[in-house]
Amino acid sequence: MRKRPIYAELSENLVQAIKNGDYAVGSLMPTELEIAAERGVSRATVRSALDRIESMGFVTRQKGVGTRVIAANPGGYNASTASIEELAHFGAATERIIIDQRDIVADEELARRMGCAPGKRWYLVSVMRIEPGSAAPPICWTDNFISPEYAEVARSLPGQRGLIADLIADQYGVIVDEVVQTIRPILLDDKKADALKSVAKSPALEIVRRYQSAGSPIYISVSQHPGDRFSYRMSLRRR
Repeated sequence: MRKRPIYAELSENLVQAIKNGDYAVGSLMPTELEIAAERGVSRATVRSALDRIESMGFVTRQKGVGTRVIAANPGGYNASTASIEELAHFGAATERIIIDQRDIVADEELARRMGCAPGKRWYLVSVMRIEPGSAAPPICWTDNFISPEYAEVARSLPGQRGLIADLIADQYGVIVDEVVQTIRPILLDDKKADALKSVAKSPALEIVRRYQSAGSPIYISVSQHPGDRFSYRMSLRRR
């Protein structure tokens, strides 16, 4: 994984300071010049960091006034398909059953599906999602490809239902600010069909989600849902 941009690290430090109460909700943060001097970075780096935390809903910025803290824990992020908050709700409402975990290297076919470069190393955690207390068949099979820098979060997964992105944020301070989602039709292979109590070569939907921080994926999930267990609804409004 390429070295993270300085502005991304600075923005995450500022977010942590907001969450810790160092910058109280309703208060003005130091100026760009003051932060630059304190942190030993350029003013352009500070501006990019503040732009990022503004886009995440922590602050508002107004020329002539400054940067004001408006939330210590913003509720969610707008997106063209589904919000990070909605993904977290799905994770909390279902149970994760770990099937396998290991180091892998993405070959050309896998890299094409994931949208990454061939030859990149990942830590793979394969899971099934089930509805707790229900006799219904599994909801989906998900392969989670975690960048090796954050692979230790896999130790925290047993019994944990939330997003892997939240674990990475808690343990490493790296914040996901965008989820890029791709949905495509597939046919289930024998292994996945058997595990999901479905029929081999039957139609399914594959959902690839790239969880990105400052433009770089920190992990990628590839979920396969049998066609009779998944529906997707999106409302479009004229603006």
